[in-house]
Amino acid sequence: MKPNTGWGYRPYTELFDSRRALSPYICRLAPRRGGFTVDFIDDTQPDSEHIVYWRPRDNGEYTAVRPDMSGGFYTVDIDCGDLADYEVYVERNDGARSSVRLVRTGEVPGKVINYLHPDDREYSFSGNYLCSPSIVRLASGRLLASMDVFAGGAPQNLTLIYYSDDDGESWHYLVELFPCFWGKLFLVNGRLYMLGVSREYGDLLIGASDDDGVSWTAPTVLFRGANCSNMSGLHRAPMPVLISHGKVMTDVQYGAWHTKVFGDAVLSAPVDSDLLCAESWTLTDFWLPENHRDVAIDGIIGAIEGNVVEAPDGRIFDILRYADGRSLMLEFDPDDPEREPRFEAIIDFPSTTSKCDIIYDPKSKLYFSLVSYNLPEPRTLRNLLSLICSEDLYEWKLVKHILDCRNDDPQKIAFQYVDFLIDGDDILFQSRTAYNGAKNFHDTNFETFHRISDFRGLL
Repeated sequence: MKPNTGWGYRPYTELFDSRRALSPYICRLAPRRGGFTVDFIDDTQPDSEHIVYWRPRDNGEYTAVRPDMSGGFYTVDIDCGDLADYEVYVERNDGARSSVRLVRTGEVPGKVINYLHPDDREYSFSGNYLCSPSIVRLASGRLLASMDVFAGGAPQNLTLIYYSDDDGESWHYLVELFPCFWGKLFLVNGRLYMLGVSREYGDLLIGASDDDGVSWTAPTVLFRGANCSNMSGLHRAPMPVLISHGKVMTDVQYGAWHTKVFGDAVLSAPVDSDLLCAESWTLTDFWLPENHRDVAIDGIIGAIEGNVVEAPDGRIFDILRYADGRSLMLEFDPDDPEREPRFEAIIDFPSTTSKCDIIYDPKSKLYFSLVSYNLPEPRTLRNLLSLICSEDLYEWKLVKHILDCRNDDPQKIAFQYVDFLIDGDDILFQSRTAYNGAKNFHDTNFETFHRISDFRGLL
């Protein structure tokens, strides 16, 4: 075999698993009330005949359905019972079969981008649950949505990318990136980039695509991390990438939950530089709570998942998840990009301990965020998603509760790690969603797409 010289796969396959590489591949599942949709590809024999077989999980004979071919992939919509588990596979006319996949029917808020049943082992080489939403609008109008596949203690190194050409009404499989975890899609000077890590606490990587995400360059290693989950290494999430002061800027940590330390830094590069060249990038020294006991909160090992934003006065801040209802605010000097960020404040921020984005809206001159809203009664975890805003980044107020499941079990329902963009008068967002049979609120089974129409009218 020949090596893959890029970052993308359709699908990624372990080198010894020739069966998976040469068989039909179920690339997307989308449950709904009383049924589910199956999308699959067969790039090795795209013109062959295929049959989709489905049945209730571990029960009875399979029902055969002939799929439709649409836009380079096969699809079939199956009507069946509601709130029940089913298994499904694809067979080609020469006998080659896909893996048997699992799906649980039932309604879920928003449009399903992708679904992964908690007992499905299709991606066990990376994990069993969907995480790390990232969404971007390309110049062509196409929406891209990425997500990684994770599980505690697993390798956690695969990212799936889907596209929509109808403003999020329908979603289709595009490509997979390996290794890639905690990835953020973003545009600089019209070029599409992905910034992520090779695995949890692994190497910091960046790659690019010049054809709307279909193919990708080989990733460049910016900084080396760890090779296991219990050692300190590079940590991040799909946090916003800010372009200001002639620089591209975003947030990075170094540490791990196991080692009980996180240092906070800002990564930056000149906006007109070659972003695939490691020498273009600079990382600040790390801000460590142990070195700032006078301002750090006792018992908090560090802040993570920060938003690099420009304040009304032009200063650059990194606003980080820190504690329930509190955020750490550090100042970054773009003219001295290696200097440790300076402590600014610990601000009241009405979110539970969960990642959120902060985006400035020039039209309203307000900063907006979609947060897992912090309520004491009933105690919310990540089951109440709310739109908040601020004029100055220091004081935040509620605009509206968007997805409200505060009276449901917070251990089982969640809308979290939302990645969003402002699209004219609307907000478009992607959620890491736990719903209808997720293992728990954290180990999620859905990636869903949502629209807030005329969001400024909610003010």
